[in-house]
Amino acid sequence: MSLLVGAASNGSSGYSIDDSLRLRSSASAYLNRTPSSAGNRKTWTWSAWVKRGTSDDQVYFSAGTGDSNYLNVRFQPDYISVVSEDTSNVLTLRTNALYRDHSAWYHIVLAIDTTQGTDTNRAKLYVNGEQVTSFSSTTYPSLNYDTLVNNTNEHNIGRSVRTSDRRPFDGYITEINLIDGQQLTPTSFGETDNNGTWIPKKYTGTYGTNGFYLGMKETVPVYAADYLVVAGGGGGGCDNINGTQGGGGGAGGLLTGSQNLATGNVYTITVGAGGAGAGGTARGTSGSNSVFDSYTAIGGGGGGGRSTPAGLSGGSGGGGVNGSGGGANTVGQGFDGATGSSNGGGGGGGAGANGSGNTGGVGVQSSITGTAIYYAGGGAGRYGSPPYAHGSAGSGSIGQGGGMGGGGGAGSGATGVVILRMLTSKYSGTTTGSPSVATDGSHTVLTYNSSGTYTG
Repeated sequence: MSLLVGAASNGSSGYSIDDSLRLRSSASAYLNRTPSSAGNRKTWTWSAWVKRGTSDDQVYFSAGTGDSNYLNVRFQPDYISVVSEDTSNVLTLRTNALYRDHSAWYHIVLAIDTTQGTDTNRAKLYVNGEQVTSFSSTTYPSLNYDTLVNNTNEHNIGRSVRTSDRRPFDGYITEINLIDGQQLTPTSFGETDNNGTWIPKKYTGTYGTNGFYLGMKETVPVYAADYLVVAGGGGGGCDNINGTQGGGGGAGGLLTGSQNLATGNVYTITVGAGGAGAGGTARGTSGSNSVFDSYTAIGGGGGGGRSTPAGLSGGSGGGGVNGSGGGANTVGQGFDGATGSSNGGGGGGGAGANGSGNTGGVGVQSSITGTAIYYAGGGAGRYGSPPYAHGSAGSGSIGQGGGMGGGGGAGSGATGVVILRMLTSKYSGTTTGSPSVATDGSHTVLTYNSSGTYTG
């Protein structure tokens, strides 16, 4: 279904806009270009169709070199604002009208020509085909002023060039035209249909030196896949003198979310090994990282031993021993290890909670495989006699920290895992590393217990 359609009336050829770019402010996503040579800095037109995703103060077009040398076109937060500064304020257009409708597409045109003798003709703002003339604040550029657009500086779509105040855009944007050398009206990009609705039409003019068109057409098909990435758990620490002390290993870091996979792209998957349990009086070894594409889960920290009592930091921290502190977590991946008691070891942190006393922190439950399973529980610290439990009840074993073994060696951390879940209709069937392949309703689930790849 088309996002925006130009009806066949009023001279339109039925122009249809089928695609747009979704930018999320939480991901700080944006487009960037720096021209290699300057174009016409005095005369240009910028046009785009924009649909808001949030009510934040956000920038959707910007050019310049930094905090004191910039041009921003933005929602601020509900009125439209054009502000340019270059040692002093040279351009301000701030609308009285508010644009709050998140379901609506707004066609925004900024047309500049600083060679115009009348200052109000040097900067014109249009919304949905109509020129905006009511502003709460206005400053017009001086005659023949060279703007920051079409210069050899940064041009951004989706955030400001100001490093201290990015204001990332959240929403949809499409049909972007930058015309270098002409001050155009909205009728170059749109028209009114028989119902009085402003609709798009294809621009057929020239672009000049630095002009461009972005129709946001999908060039490579993509599809969504859920992921769960768990690193290897840390090994438990040891005390072979009296067999009563040792910190539990921290759980491997855990990351989960959704990622768009591009058809034909090869995605590398690394499954981290668990850290070795200590011998003698040593501290446990930290687990190894697990990786899917750009997501890296950090191995769990090793638990403290008698000779090196502090727990190591990691995805979750290892537990300390004999009054020493536990290791710190990696933010967003796990929790801290517990401080060891005066005669025992603290539990390693889990993906769901800190270690507590000599008990490992609980893991996190996920149903990505179709079955609810706990992942990344912390290893238990040693306090007293065997047996030596790995983690708190129900914390699971995948990516879990090792428990204190005592006497002859502590428990090793568990191996991590990488799990992908996607619609079976999108599953390519091309893998390496021999993942297990299962179906859950309309989805295919790949479980990697060793390293490999997946081709989208």
